[in-house]
Amino acid sequence: MQKKDVIIDAINHRQPEYVPWNIELTKQFAEIMGARGCDDPEMYFENHMLRRKYKNNKKIDNGLESDLFGVTWEDAKDGGDVGNIVEFPLLKGDAKNYKFPEVDEAFARQVVQQLLDDTEGRFRMFSITMGYFERLWSFFSMEEALVNMITEEEMTLEILSKVEEHHHKLLDIVLEYDEIEAIYFGDDWGQQKGLIMGPDLWRKIIKPGVKRLFEHVKSKNKYIVLHSCGDLRDIMGDLVEIGVDVYNTVQPEIYDLDYLKKEYGNDLTFYGGISTQQFMPFATPEEVKAKTREIIGKLSKGGGYILSPTHAVTPDIPVENIEAMIEVAKEYM
Repeated sequence: MQKKDVIIDAINHRQPEYVPWNIELTKQFAEIMGARGCDDPEMYFENHMLRRKYKNNKKIDNGLESDLFGVTWEDAKDGGDVGNIVEFPLLKGDAKNYKFPEVDEAFARQVVQQLLDDTEGRFRMFSITMGYFERLWSFFSMEEALVNMITEEEMTLEILSKVEEHHHKLLDIVLEYDEIEAIYFGDDWGQQKGLIMGPDLWRKIIKPGVKRLFEHVKSKNKYIVLHSCGDLRDIMGDLVEIGVDVYNTVQPEIYDLDYLKKEYGNDLTFYGGISTQQFMPFATPEEVKAKTREIIGKLSKGGGYILSPTHAVTPDIPVENIEAMIEVAKEYM
């Protein structure tokens, strides 16, 4: 059995041979691993999933980068990989004059090839970052995007329709490849309590376009992995309705995991569960082992669970804590 088969069993709510795991890494954490002599942390941690991003930022100067949609970023100073936007292309600008980019087909196929080159039998995910709502606010700033959703609804929907059109063209390319197991959508909708825009606006403005994109993926029988930080309790049933197969990040400081498994465990596979926010940076390896056993006990029965930290591992998390988590996972093999 290959690693991807264990993931697929979990997604299909068949009890897999063991609990699969996956460790996403920030660039800074990977550098720590490199300093220890580890050139390939994904291999070292024996990951079961392989994600490659449709992200190709171009260096400008002074540490700034421009992404594929013309948004200007600076490097993150907090150990993360996302960075901070320093120039929003439509803030105080004329949205009608903004020229949406064409899909970079050559780069998209290059990303796919990275997945096809995998020799470890991992579950392969083509990743669309800044997927929909995030792409909207990257144009305007979070504050203005939220205001526009109420005061400039027509313009907001027009912008989102262009984002959606772009992503459909991208999916047309990626979904040519039968070997890819899943499309991974990164689109943060939640905050520590509730949705950023609230459930009503999410259903009115965000849900329809996302649903159409998910239907596109499902038309080719691919799995959908959704990453959204924060509290999505208000729309958990909607996630099932629109076809989400795997939900990440599943933050235990937000959710009652027993309730989550009971109510949605037959429909969703939970990917995460070990807190990088309030636990992993501060715990001892023995505490990590105990917590890992606890979370596996709550979420893995009948499949439907992929063991993972709740977010890409930041440099404040000891390497020994990640090793301890995987050591426990292997106890179930």
